[in-house]
Amino acid sequence: MTQIFIKAISLVLIIAIGYGIKQLKWVSYDDFPKFSKVALYITLPCALATNFNTFNINLGLMFLVAVGILTNLIQQLTAYFLNRKKGSKEKAFSIFNSSSYNIGAFAMPYISGFAGSFAVLIASIFDIGNSIAAAGIGYGFGMAIAKDKEKITPMSFIKSMFSSPIFDTYLFLLIFRLLKLHFPSPVITFTSTVGSANTFMAMLMIGIGLELKLNKHKLNIALKFLVIRYGFSIAFTIITMFFLPFSKDIKMVLCMLYFAPLAAMISGFTSEAGADVEISAFMTSVSIIIGIVVMPIVLIIMRK
Repeated sequence: MTQIFIKAISLVLIIAIGYGIKQLKWVSYDDFPKFSKVALYITLPCALATNFNTFNINLGLMFLVAVGILTNLIQQLTAYFLNRKKGSKEKAFSIFNSSSYNIGAFAMPYISGFAGSFAVLIASIFDIGNSIAAAGIGYGFGMAIAKDKEKITPMSFIKSMFSSPIFDTYLFLLIFRLLKLHFPSPVITFTSTVGSANTFMAMLMIGIGLELKLNKHKLNIALKFLVIRYGFSIAFTIITMFFLPFSKDIKMVLCMLYFAPLAAMISGFTSEAGADVEISAFMTSVSIIIGIVVMPIVLIIMRK
C-alpha cells in the first residue's frame, strides 16, 4: 500500500515540476495550449491504443459504460442549468469542469494496487462511458456553446463532438476491439513508447497552467464547482451502495472512481474554449489531493 501512496504523490510532484519550471521562466502560462495539444492529440491517443490492444471487452459488463455516461451527463446538465444565464465561455467552463474522471492517469495506480486485475477491468469499462460523455458529448456541447457567434444545431454539436481526438480514439478502439482486431507489434512498439509519456505530460501541463494564488472571486468559483462535484460523488456512492444491483466488488470499484480527480484533458478543453484555465487547473490539482486521501478511505469502508 505504501507504494501506491508513493505513486499517487509522485503525480502531484509532477504538477509541482510544471509549476516550478514556469516560475523559473523556462515556460510561461501562454505555453499551456501547446502542451495541452501534445497531450490531447499525441500522447493520450497512443496510450489508449496500447492499453486497448490487449483489452478483452466482456459484453456482460457493458452496462458499466452506461454508468460512466450517466454520472457525467447528470453533472454536466446540472452545471449548465445553474449557469445558464452567464456568458458563453462561463457556460462552456461549467460543462467541462463539472464532470469527468481521471481514470487512466490517476485512478489506475490505486485500483490496481488495492483491488487487483478485476477492478482494473471494471474501471476500464467505466472509463469508456466516462470518455464518451466527457470527451465526446461534453466536449461537443461545451465547444458549440463557446462559439457564441454560431447557432447551436444538431450538426454543429455532432461536428464539435467528433472533433475531439479523445472521443474519436475511444470510438475507433471500441469498434476495433469488438471486432476482435489487434494492432501489429511494430505499431504497439511505437504507441507504447509515445503513450508512456502521457501521464507525465498530462500532469506537467496542469502544473504549467496552475496559479496557486487565485483571487477571491476565482477561488469562490472553484470552491462552488468542487462542492457541487463532491456532493454528486457522495450521492452516486449512496445510490450505488444501496440501490444498484451490482456485486460488492463492482460497487467498491465504482464508489472509488466517483472520487477520482477531474480528467487532465479538461484543462486542455477549457483552454480550447477560451475559458479560464487558471481556475480549471486549480480545481484539477485540488481534486487530485482529494482523490489521494478519499479513494483509499472509500475502499477501507466498503471492505468492512
